[in-house]
Amino acid sequence: MFNRITIIGLGLIGGSLALAIKEKKLAREVVGVSRRKSTIDFAVKKKIVSWATVNLKDGVKDSDLVIIAAPVFKIVDIARTLAPFLKDSAILTDAGSTKKHIIKNIEISGRKSLNFVGSHPVAGSEKSGIKYADKDLFKGAYCVLTKTKNTNQKSLNQVKKFWGKLGMNVIVMSPEAHDSLLSKISHLPHAVAASLVNAAGKDGLSLASGGFRDTTRIASGEPELWKDIFLTNRENLLKDIEIFRKELLKIETALRNNNSRDLMRLLSKAKSIRDFS
Repeated sequence: MFNRITIIGLGLIGGSLALAIKEKKLAREVVGVSRRKSTIDFAVKKKIVSWATVNLKDGVKDSDLVIIAAPVFKIVDIARTLAPFLKDSAILTDAGSTKKHIIKNIEISGRKSLNFVGSHPVAGSEKSGIKYADKDLFKGAYCVLTKTKNTNQKSLNQVKKFWGKLGMNVIVMSPEAHDSLLSKISHLPHAVAASLVNAAGKDGLSLASGGFRDTTRIASGEPELWKDIFLTNRENLLKDIEIFRKELLKIETALRNNNSRDLMRLLSKAKSIRDFS
């Protein structure tokens, strides 16, 4: 599909992308950009990328598709920095977990011709770092693309085809719809998992079985990444925390009242919704 693809940020997502692109032969050349020389050395040694550099300008030169795989706030800074170095026909996209903040700030980057399509491959792991890169990470998962009045339709179609070639189910929605939906199914669960771990503390964790481990697995995610996600989707997340608080209060009230019927109703409702999905 492309002569050269550049991936900025060689962590779990960036490294997995490079491996998947090479396996599917979607580019003649896959270039990696990282601020850490150790990461670059590892990526080249393991043949995850064709070549790599710490220099952003060199990394995006002559690239047809540039993908920024970094924490949300850094995505905006990186996009603004590299904008002058992109060739006019280049497509810029990202892998950020929130979209409204990213798109709003990139579209006012000062370069009218900046060809940006917002992407969110909804795939990942509680693990972080290029050593956990997996070429199959994206297979069967969803990827959300965002469309605004400034989105180039031809570029949107190309990016949609690209993610589809990686085995993803691609859907298109507005940045606002994306952030509202992901707050409920991704960001709130992470906040709950983190709170549950903090409430439990360290005592007795060695005895924790599958239920606790499954429920809290995502709390091991990279803190900097999730800090940015929470802050850039703050309004949606606050609304969903309040909804969750009310649901938890219903269980608390049933317990205080020793109300078996209400407890059964709440637990049965949750089971029905979860089993349906």
